[in-house]
Amino acid sequence: MHLTRCQDQKHRTLEEYYGREIHPEDPRPYEYDDDGAMLALIQRLRDLPDERKIYGLTSGLDLCLLSQDTQSAPSFVRVHTVCKQMYFIEYLMPAQNAPWSQAYITGEASSEDKAVEMILIGMDKSGGWSQ
Repeated sequence: MHLTRCQDQKHRTLEEYYGREIHPEDPRPYEYDDDGAMLALIQRLRDLPDERKIYGLTSGLDLCLLSQDTQSAPSFVRVHTVCKQMYFIEYLMPAQNAPWSQAYITGEASSEDKAVEMILIGMDKSGGWSQ
């Protein structure tokens, strides 16, 4: 899978952003993924034999997965990791199926394997990479 940081946030790579060290210029007063779960998940996604291009936009600790390289693109899938046993995955429902504008389906995974599976399902179900 081709996962790169969105061009609008190119000042740091995803690895630098989610690195173990909290940077003084970017304090994080909220719970921090300190066991490297997000970094491991990013690498796992990159290792998948999938040709789709994904652009990662960071928002706090969340990783928003976009199908276009601009921060104004919809966040079709959002990922939040707490640790290697707790992942929260959301995907944007297609407008024709959604009960309201910008409705998301949310789920929780207790393993990296399940998180990857849920991300792939979200990418398919959201329709963001169907072109």
